[in-house]
Amino acid sequence: MCTCLDYFLPTFLAARTTSDGACLRLKGPFRIVPDHIEHCPDSFFKEELAHWTFRGVRDRHNVDVWYYHGNYTLGFYFDDSLNVELNVGSWSSRGGWKENAHVLKFKKICTTGKTYVSRVWQNIMDSVYDENNRTRPDCPFPKGKYRLVDCKADLSTARAVPAFFYGKWRADFKIVDSNWSCISCMRIFANTVPLTVHGSQFGAAGGASMQSK
Repeated sequence: MCTCLDYFLPTFLAARTTSDGACLRLKGPFRIVPDHIEHCPDSFFKEELAHWTFRGVRDRHNVDVWYYHGNYTLGFYFDDSLNVELNVGSWSSRGGWKENAHVLKFKKICTTGKTYVSRVWQNIMDSVYDENNRTRPDCPFPKGKYRLVDCKADLSTARAVPAFFYGKWRADFKIVDSNWSCISCMRIFANTVPLTVHGSQFGAAGGASMQSK
């Protein structure tokens, strides 16, 4: 995952999907078009324990490949005592978001990454630098400041699922403690479009526009 799209989307796409009034009437070969990312609402937290900014740069020659750069300040110890909750909403044909279209929960965030998306996980480990400009071989991550440098995300991996519903999606990627209380969260917006459609935009936190690399 250099974003949670790359990390959990293959699992999400394999899950059971129903339209239920959402704008998901057409289905077929698809590609993912990132839209933008933002911080989750304050109501999600008793106290948010991480602060981050990052930007995505699309590869000039491959519309499915993105490179991510960012800064993270962890106010908690990042290890397998933490879990992940992914709450996916879809845009309704009647307007507005259909909340909780899918809720996926994973225990032991580090083990989950290494077990189910090992290549992606290793890519992240190779791209995260601590305050001494060193990469870390694996979890855990102590409290502190970290940089994400040139981390590659290939969204074409989601096409292991040959067909999917077209539409607009919103995913809340939550890091939660052992009581499932949210301590960090990012809200990611994306579209699934027919495979022949090109063009994409991804705004970094703070509203920066898409760039090409």
